[in-house]
Amino acid sequence: LELTEGVVERLWAYIGDILHSKKLQSLLKNGKTIDLQTSLVKIINERVAESSLSGSQKNICAVLSCCQAILSIPALAVIYTAKQELLVALLSQLCWSVTHLALGQYLSIQQQQVNPRRVFGDVTGHLLQPCLVLRHLLSGGTWMQAGQVQVPPVLSREIRSQLEELLGQQQRNTKIGTPKSLLTPLDTVVTRLLDAGHCEPHLHATVVANSVAVLYRLFIDSYLKEGNQFLCFQALPRLFGCLRISHLQEEQGKTWATLDWTAELLVVEQLLSSVASSNIYNVAADRVRHGEAQFHFYRSLAELLINHLQVPVPAWFRCLKILISLNHLILKPDLDDLLSSAWIDAEVTEVRTKKAQEVLIYTLFQTHAKLRQVPRLFQELLGVICRPAAEALRQPVLASGPSAALCACLLELLPGQILDMWSLVLDKFQSLILPCLKSDVDMALKSLSLSSLLHCIMFNMPSLDSSTPLPVVQQTQCMMERVLGELVKPLLALLLDTPSPESELWLQKVSDAALLLSHTWAQVDAMLHLNCCQYRSVAGTLMGNVLELSSFPSLLPGVEPQLWKKVEKLTAQSSSLGRYCLEQLHLQRMRRTLMQTSSQAEQVLQTLKRDAAYILDSGRSSLSLRTTASWDGQVGRVSAPMYPVAHWHLLVSNLPILIPYLCLEDIKYLASILLRTLPTSKAQETSADEELYVTLQRVSMAVLRSPLFPEIQALHSAFLMCVAAHCSSILCSSSQSGPGPLRQQVPWLFEKDHTLVAHWESRFAKVGPENVEPRGEIAQNFLSLVKSDFPIQLEDEQLGDLLGLLNIISTLHLNSLLPHHHLHYFLLLLTMAVSTQGHSCPPRALQFLMTCYRLLSCLQRGRSARCVFRVMYVSDIFEIVLTSLLRASGGLCVEVDDPSWLEFLQGVGSFLEQLMAMLIQSRLSLVLNFGKITAFLSRCKLHTEAAFSKQLGNQSPLGRQLLLVCLTKLCQVLGPLVKDRRQPQEAPAALPELLQQAMLQMAAGLQLCSVQGTPHHHRPAVLLSPVTTLLEVDLSQHPGGVGIAQGTDRAVPSNASLYQGVYSQVLSELPALARDTRSFQAALQFLALFFSASTLHPPEGPVFVSMLQAMRTVLADPDIPALAAQDIEPHLGALLTRILEAGTMEDFGLVVQSILQGLDVRHVALCVLSTHSSLSSTPGPRVSCCPYVLH
Repeated sequence: LELTEGVVERLWAYIGDILHSKKLQSLLKNGKTIDLQTSLVKIINERVAESSLSGSQKNICAVLSCCQAILSIPALAVIYTAKQELLVALLSQLCWSVTHLALGQYLSIQQQQVNPRRVFGDVTGHLLQPCLVLRHLLSGGTWMQAGQVQVPPVLSREIRSQLEELLGQQQRNTKIGTPKSLLTPLDTVVTRLLDAGHCEPHLHATVVANSVAVLYRLFIDSYLKEGNQFLCFQALPRLFGCLRISHLQEEQGKTWATLDWTAELLVVEQLLSSVASSNIYNVAADRVRHGEAQFHFYRSLAELLINHLQVPVPAWFRCLKILISLNHLILKPDLDDLLSSAWIDAEVTEVRTKKAQEVLIYTLFQTHAKLRQVPRLFQELLGVICRPAAEALRQPVLASGPSAALCACLLELLPGQILDMWSLVLDKFQSLILPCLKSDVDMALKSLSLSSLLHCIMFNMPSLDSSTPLPVVQQTQCMMERVLGELVKPLLALLLDTPSPESELWLQKVSDAALLLSHTWAQVDAMLHLNCCQYRSVAGTLMGNVLELSSFPSLLPGVEPQLWKKVEKLTAQSSSLGRYCLEQLHLQRMRRTLMQTSSQAEQVLQTLKRDAAYILDSGRSSLSLRTTASWDGQVGRVSAPMYPVAHWHLLVSNLPILIPYLCLEDIKYLASILLRTLPTSKAQETSADEELYVTLQRVSMAVLRSPLFPEIQALHSAFLMCVAAHCSSILCSSSQSGPGPLRQQVPWLFEKDHTLVAHWESRFAKVGPENVEPRGEIAQNFLSLVKSDFPIQLEDEQLGDLLGLLNIISTLHLNSLLPHHHLHYFLLLLTMAVSTQGHSCPPRALQFLMTCYRLLSCLQRGRSARCVFRVMYVSDIFEIVLTSLLRASGGLCVEVDDPSWLEFLQGVGSFLEQLMAMLIQSRLSLVLNFGKITAFLSRCKLHTEAAFSKQLGNQSPLGRQLLLVCLTKLCQVLGPLVKDRRQPQEAPAALPELLQQAMLQMAAGLQLCSVQGTPHHHRPAVLLSPVTTLLEVDLSQHPGGVGIAQGTDRAVPSNASLYQGVYSQVLSELPALARDTRSFQAALQFLALFFSASTLHPPEGPVFVSMLQAMRTVLADPDIPALAAQDIEPHLGALLTRILEAGTMEDFGLVVQSILQGLDVRHVALCVLSTHSSLSSTPGPRVSCCPYVLH
């Protein structure tokens, strides 16, 4: 019985009146026994729970009134006390519902209160402290963490909102009197807040910290609208004084945990954010009107933060960032300490903290950029770097966060400011570093820090161009000359002039600094020379006749070749930044040589080859370490763990330059490294958190996915050969016989060069007419292997390794391979596919087979697909594939309706269909190939009674499905070919006969599958599709049987009993098939085709009525899930459209009548209207149905 909300509420009120009535009270006093039904109590509990979960207050007051009456009367409360679970269920929801109701009622009363002082007194005297504690606990405090109470999220949010509204009301109700008097109520609130008597001591500090920011936000909401900015500020010190952090001077000697610092600093951040977002601080007004009261407060807060470093806490960085945004002068006196504690000497490791540090540094640079004071900031930064300190303990100056902030700032600076920063670094180097650098490890470390800083400035400054003013170009050119003459050359000379063996660390750091600056100078000089015609490079031009012929030619102007020999020896001792920069110098010389000389003289070629060989050999040993390190892409950050990644990135980024000058062995080495560093599974690929970093795997995957990779033919060919060799080695290691017999049976596994495989085209190609001399050796080898015990037996571990390699192969552009690559990979993949036959296939066998045939299909869609048919017939490939799969199907542990198996059948069918389609397209001996395919399928004897009684008992259900799929694809290909009149001369007589044989085999196979199937097992899509295909081909052979007509002289298609049996079964199973979209779609396709064949219609009733009734049953079935119903609606509409198009006016009228009688219009009406539209647009008598529809 459905009742309105008003009726339900009156019924609850009626029950409440009875429970509270005096008559009931008197009856109970007189000893009358009154029993309540348990169902009433359960309904009360359910209503309370529903209200708690949904937040709705409908009828809840009346329900709680009834509940209160029952609990207050002992004689009635026994129903709760007798069943403890009812009382527990009530208590778990009741307290929060009552709190919610009470707060709602009090808020409504408070809003109507005419005496604001009374409201303020009630709230501060009685409700403030409990409300703050409750808000804290609901916000995820002690109760929520301990899991002692479960509050519905909706109710929790509403109660917190009511609490904040209550606190805000008491703030607004004190807006009387002068601004000075308005702070008196706030002092009362602060006093009550600091009173620790209302909760346990360990909870008090947390409640205060959680409440201060809320109270300040409510205070701002109440008073800021009137423009009282200074009044809002005056509340800030009072509330800030409630925090423990404000009394640090009194708690000297006490150590705080990081968790306590985080809680306090988060509150400070919220307070400062409220100030910033509300524009409470106006610098000029504060200085003129209020004697810089705000400035002094923020200044003391900044001193507090600087004196108590909390680098692990992200909120510490964010508080400093807000203070800088308010006024840069707040932190100006502590600028050097800020740079030291928040940047140079900070040990930041956690990701969130790094982000907060980056934002702080970015704000620092942006603020000084707006004031045009970046050089002054840079001077402070250099002073901090050059301070006496344990440099070895410092983090790199330019980590990813600070580097990103500096780079972003440099793009916005004027050229003059950048040149000033440049000059400051040079001056510091000359005055502090170079004089003391010799034999001083600490100074060597500082020199590397300054070199990284100068590298960042030079690399990320805006480039000069032809429109740059000449004075700026001249200053830049002067700075470049200073860097080379006053910095780079002295550092390199220091390495050469060191007589005694120095510390290894000193040598490494000085060489790193010298080579980093050398690389930087060379790159920037080349860039300026290319972009700015007014710039005159010191290096001049590097013509072919100037090229050095020594082993170590000069890489920088004015630096002798002898120096590079020592530098080479130093960098060869360790994988460091210096070695990477030396590789960059050689690469830069290759670029300049290629750009500035067009001759291919022997001297030029030898120099280019030496440079390319040096770059490759420099990191050869490091790439064998299999490192998992990541690199942020900054040159200055290259270290020993990151060097292999940086070296590999350098090689890969410059492959078009390096490959032409590398020998074949070096290219094969590159291919082997590329294969070894690729992830072989999705689990090994880089996570989203590491996308900003460079790793070996990411670099290699970028090469593999690049559309330019096939264009680098030498490396691409070497990589293909390397992958094939790895696959072959795994296959050969699984051989049950020795390598000798295997080499004779599958020689392509032992070929080390694709070009040798290409010679098989002429070796195995046919001689004479195509229908006389068959291709033999490769096909016979395959057939003999798959029909007997295959010599290669793959175990689960080997399948896993091959799947990893197949995953790599799938990334390659297989459709664009050259013919010799294509042929080699086709034979390799086919060998892998047929090597999984046997009686005990591992669990990964199906996945492995599916991948092999998917790649074979992809391969045969390529431009070189026809090269395969020069060594093998299509019929031979067909027989090899199906023979191996029939043997393998007996060992696969999978059900016939398993989705992975059905997907595999679809993949195999697509591959075979593709082969036969290419056969027709190329006109490659159609009768010969199709005849061999049909004869092979007939030998399977699936269609004979003998097969059913003898062989079929030994065949697996999977094998029978395989044969049906193959016959289906054969009929789908042969049917249109036979119907097509443009056939080869030998085809008209032979091909129809072959099609009839295939149809007979297919019909027999379907009959046997129907007999073998259980009567209660639904027909899957893999069986429905063959029936549909068979009927479609059958109707194409008897065109007179298609359509609806009154006559009966039409030819009846063969296998009519089969079609009619499937029709009856599909109609009865249609609701069950609707749960599987693929099977349902196949069933509807069969029904549409069956409806078009009028000669197949059974005499017992109209087919249209039966189909319409089946559709109504499907639409009315409540067991079909909503998602499945959405999936099948388009297919039902398509079927209805097709049968209406082929039907009569009576059929159309029946559909309209069904809709009027209650058929689900949502699913069908749109189909009917669209069908009517299509019918109305076609000429003929059916146009007259328009008035019927309108009626």
